[in-house]
Amino acid sequence: MLAFYAIILLILATIVANTIYPYFPVIPKAFYQIFMGALLSLVPMYHHFILEPEMFMLIIIAPLMFYDGQNANAHELRQNVGSIVSMAVILAVLTVIGMGYLSHAVLAGIPLALTFALAAIVTPTDAVAVSSITSNMAVPERVMGMLERESLFNDASGLVAFNLALAAFTTGHFSVGAGIKHFFVVFLGGLLIGLVLGIAAVMIRVYLVQSGKDSSSVIVPFDIMVPFLIYLAAEHLELSGILAVVAAGLIYSASTNQLRLSSTQLQLVSRSTWGIFTNILNGFVFVLLGVSLPTVWVNIQHDHNKSLTSFILLAVILYLVMLALRYLWIRLDWALIRSKKAERPQNALIGALSGVHGTITLAMAFSLPLTLHGTAFPYRNTMIFVAAIVIILSLLVPTLVLPFILPKKQVAVDPAVVAQQRKALVAYASERLVQENPDNPVATQTVIEILNSQATGARPDKKKTRALLNHATQIEVQTVQKLADDGVIPNGYANRYVRMLVLKSQMTSHNPFVNLTLWARFFWHRLTFMMSRKRRRNKRIAEQQRRLQAGHPTAEQLQQQSQRIQQENHQLQRSKRRDPRASARQRENFLKIEQDIYANVIAFLTKVSTVDNQAEVNSVRNYYNARHRRFESTKSSDHQNELFIQAFQYEYTYIRQQRTAGTIPVELADELYQQVSTDQMLYTQEIAETA
Repeated sequence: MLAFYAIILLILATIVANTIYPYFPVIPKAFYQIFMGALLSLVPMYHHFILEPEMFMLIIIAPLMFYDGQNANAHELRQNVGSIVSMAVILAVLTVIGMGYLSHAVLAGIPLALTFALAAIVTPTDAVAVSSITSNMAVPERVMGMLERESLFNDASGLVAFNLALAAFTTGHFSVGAGIKHFFVVFLGGLLIGLVLGIAAVMIRVYLVQSGKDSSSVIVPFDIMVPFLIYLAAEHLELSGILAVVAAGLIYSASTNQLRLSSTQLQLVSRSTWGIFTNILNGFVFVLLGVSLPTVWVNIQHDHNKSLTSFILLAVILYLVMLALRYLWIRLDWALIRSKKAERPQNALIGALSGVHGTITLAMAFSLPLTLHGTAFPYRNTMIFVAAIVIILSLLVPTLVLPFILPKKQVAVDPAVVAQQRKALVAYASERLVQENPDNPVATQTVIEILNSQATGARPDKKKTRALLNHATQIEVQTVQKLADDGVIPNGYANRYVRMLVLKSQMTSHNPFVNLTLWARFFWHRLTFMMSRKRRRNKRIAEQQRRLQAGHPTAEQLQQQSQRIQQENHQLQRSKRRDPRASARQRENFLKIEQDIYANVIAFLTKVSTVDNQAEVNSVRNYYNARHRRFESTKSSDHQNELFIQAFQYEYTYIRQQRTAGTIPVELADELYQQVSTDQMLYTQEIAETA
């Protein structure tokens, strides 16, 4: 149970950080996640938290690297093999060697093998962290492509170098030739096993689809299990599990045509599942960093060889030297990104600053052994502390500097404009549905309700919603008054309904003054109506007698007229007598009230509905639709499906009209077409499943 609670708290911390981020997007999301992790460290179960590196690499890093490989462009990778080798292998190895000697020079007390291990820890870069920092900036396409390709493979370079350095320290033996041989065996072997197992996974997936077992409950879990199984298989063979899952992901990317044989709904479910899954895992990385920092700080404080100033200085030096190395490497065009000569200085600066460290650096730092020959592993806390400082610096510096170098990202279509036009096309479709389908308002309003809820995710304004509800309540009272005046319903039912209405309004925290005013107006209306009832009855009887006398009535007509007059005279004196059909009559009368009220309120909402108040109108419409469905037991799903198809056609018509008139640009029209077609596709799939 403790592990379960720990995972739940990690998810909760990630959700809170992701929720806060949109309110202050200037600060990268990673910093919110680190801060939430630091707060989480105050929870007793996270005191003295120790990250299990094997589990971290398996559960978090393996699926993340598989997902990155799956979304990589295989054609671009083939075209940029030289750039990948240059950045992810040659530069990574040179950085490890240079940083190892430099670290040993700054802190001579640390053995050379451990300084190489430290250099290997801080070498790998993280493209995901770069994306979180530069999400609102226009990074040059060549530079961003280089960073993404580099991060796919330099993780393996860092891990292999780290394992070699660690083995040299623990055994006391190291051979350059054996080290190079081991590097290539682990590197190329990881790629090979990943390619083989990736092809096997794709073949199994295609077989499942072709044999009709392509439900989301089969394919999605299978896809999620693939990176874990491949990583475990590669590590069991002492090869690079990271490169194996990257290679398998690339096989998935190259097999797009075969994977598209599955249903559209399955592809959408799989894509959204992977998106949510990897988003949570990326959040876990930085939350775990925040959780770990207090423990690292406490351990550093208890070390006898503590020298915080020296450790921080070493971290700063390592970061600055790596920054300079990356700058020179790209500036001299050794990165082979084919940038123009005039663009190289800026690309070099952006590429150097974007060398952000994150997931693999943290995992390798915590994978340092706890003990060596029965005693505490030397300098373990120091190396973790230095790595943590490098991670924070690599996140902080580009956050402060890049906004002054890079322009804001210019999107082809402004999301606010898309949202506004989406509301407009839904309003157009809703209006057409009401006009073309006057005979079935319930089904029509249900469709309109769903369309409006999909068009906007904005929260309704409480003040505007309350005003609409108050107006709708006044319409209810006026409707009940008219029904009672016309004799459609008895006065008792009218009084009871208005009392219930006022009580309901007070319980939903509407303005009590408005509710009392409505009640007073209704009471005064009924009072004046009752007081004038006798006068109106006598007037009606006199009019009937005048017409009868003017037409020379027969004896039979006079007798009928006398009976009607007698009925009028005794109408008020008749007392109510309960009978077994009283409840049926009550329901019948309330159904009459509900039908007229629903029609009048919906007509009012349709009249006042605009593009700007859709959220508020839809909120009130939802309430009246839900209430009306309790009275109307009949359902017509077929007719509702037809209405949905009509609505989608009206939406397409709106886009075509706006595009023809030149009101919206081509890019906006394409975006709207894509959204409507996605909605239609999902709804059609839903109909097919329920048929």
